[in-house]
Parts: sequence; C-alpha cells; structure tokens
Amino acid sequence: MTDIPEALAQLVKDKHGWLWVVSKCPLCGKRHVHGGGPLDGDPHDRLGHRAAHCVTGDTHGGYVLKAVE
Repeated sequence: MTDIPEALAQLVKDKHGWLWVVSKCPLCGKRHVHGGGPLDGDPHDRLGHRAAHCVTGDTHGGYVLKAVE
C-alpha cells in the first residue's frame, strides 16, 4: 500500500469563511486553497483527505490536509 502524501495548510480567515491554504502542494508544488467552512464553524472539521486541485496523474487523488502548528 502506498502512503497518501500530507499537505500542510495554514488557516486563514476570509470575509466569507475559513480557508485552508496549502502553500506548496506535495504533488505539484503549487499553491492550493481549500474551504474551511463558515466563520461560526470549526475549520478543523475540514481537515483530512482532500482532493488536490491539480492534475498530476497521481493515483491517490489527493492528500491528507494537516494544520500547520
């Protein structure tokens, strides 16, 4: 079994809600942004496996989103 890569993400507050920003995708090296939910919600509920916003031909289909500590 192949390990699914991890992507470190920084939590950012936007006027529309929370965002998880991956500054360097482990699959393509580019920046990606994932929704973190509404401001009155817990954005940490949105961590875990997420689809990568790139096309790499990778069979994982994404990565595990983890918060930068």
